[in-house]
Amino acid sequence: MSIFPTTTFANPPASGSSAAGIATLPNLEAVRRAQELAARMGFRQDPQFAPLINMFPGQMVTDVAILQKPTKAPVLRLDAQGREIDEHGNVVNVTKPNNLSTLKVNINKQKKEAFEILKPVLDVDPESNPHFDESMGINKTKLLRPKRMNFQFVEEGKWSRDAETIKLKLYYNHVRRRYKVANWNKPAWLDAPLLRSGNYGDVDNGTIGEDKLKMEKITFYVEHPRPIEPPAEPAPPPPQPLKLTKQEQKKLRTQRRIAKEKERQEMIRQGVIEPPKPKVKISNLMKVLGSEATQDPTRLEKEIHTAAAEREQAHIDRNIARKLTPAELREKKERKLFDDPNTLETIVSLYRINDLSHPKARFRVDVNAQENRLTGCAVICDGISVVVVEGGSKSIKRYGKLMLRRINWSDFSKEKEENEDSDDDKPANKCELVWQGSVAKPSFNRFGVHDCITEAAARKVFVDAGVPHYWDQAVNYAEDEAV
Repeated sequence: MSIFPTTTFANPPASGSSAAGIATLPNLEAVRRAQELAARMGFRQDPQFAPLINMFPGQMVTDVAILQKPTKAPVLRLDAQGREIDEHGNVVNVTKPNNLSTLKVNINKQKKEAFEILKPVLDVDPESNPHFDESMGINKTKLLRPKRMNFQFVEEGKWSRDAETIKLKLYYNHVRRRYKVANWNKPAWLDAPLLRSGNYGDVDNGTIGEDKLKMEKITFYVEHPRPIEPPAEPAPPPPQPLKLTKQEQKKLRTQRRIAKEKERQEMIRQGVIEPPKPKVKISNLMKVLGSEATQDPTRLEKEIHTAAAEREQAHIDRNIARKLTPAELREKKERKLFDDPNTLETIVSLYRINDLSHPKARFRVDVNAQENRLTGCAVICDGISVVVVEGGSKSIKRYGKLMLRRINWSDFSKEKEENEDSDDDKPANKCELVWQGSVAKPSFNRFGVHDCITEAAARKVFVDAGVPHYWDQAVNYAEDEAV
């Protein structure tokens, strides 16, 4: 089979005429590529086209490169010293490859070695100079003028600190010498209770007689010194427990009660504790006792009533034992209503009221401040009234609800207008929170109400307490300002 178009000839042409015909072909390069492709694809040679393939010297099918099988990998042979040898046992000399690393560090190192400046050789030996001093440390192999160092200034206060350190060392050594001289004969705290004289004067060459010792102090008991806590900072507070929801708290309580009941049942099963008596009632009499209930029903009924009375009395006694005393009840109520008195934070609230002259309003402002244990003052002046309260967060919160929600300030102004002539230009009576924040300590000792005729007298109340800015802030307050 051939890749060329086949044509049947009656008589195959001679080789000379065939060569002349092919020489006239327009594309000899295409024929050459066809021959190479046929050889690579392994087509069988057609005998009719033998002259065509053999006409070009060096282009025969047999000249086409045939893929050979890969040779075996070379075998590495080593002798006892680890050197590479050939199959005859001769040592193979392999030249080491040069360092072909192209890292920037190696390139810079090569440049530095190429341009290294050699150190100059001195023309005159310095040792031949009569003025040469060996203690100066001059090295002949180094440059005469080394690289100049930068200035290093002394840090400010260094010499004064060194002087203080030297003073402290001298003082400590002096005190230690004086202490040794003064206490050379003073016994140690372990030996003092045993010596009759109270010092080491009776000790002779490291020995002492029994008459010089308090033998009654020497017993077979081991005396342990009282442990002393090392001085250290208090430990940090432990981490706060995780806050649980009501549902999670109920679930944990149920699990604890179930575990406790299972433990009690296991102890009863093991015989550690006695099992509880059956709770017999009139309703379950026949179910619990069975045939015994019919033998003496009167006696059984009496015993059941007695047991029920005992259970009820035990229940009452447990409640009485668990009940809080009057003092504990008061403490619990105070703990619920008021903050811890040991807290350092003091919260201040400043209120501005248009009119606080009504007796009912004054009474509620004064009494609620005292009941909530708040300090401060209520200053009433013509046209403006200022209330300042200081205390804990719980009390301040309750008092704020009273001033801003519970009291209807417009009702007091209506009652006053009914008794007096109405003034249409007068603004509506209301209470506004001017400012609220925390201070380091309270400025007032108690709560009081002050009636002032003029604003100067009203401001003087705050000046005497050291907080005149409270009055100024309330007077200059505008409705659109933020608290």
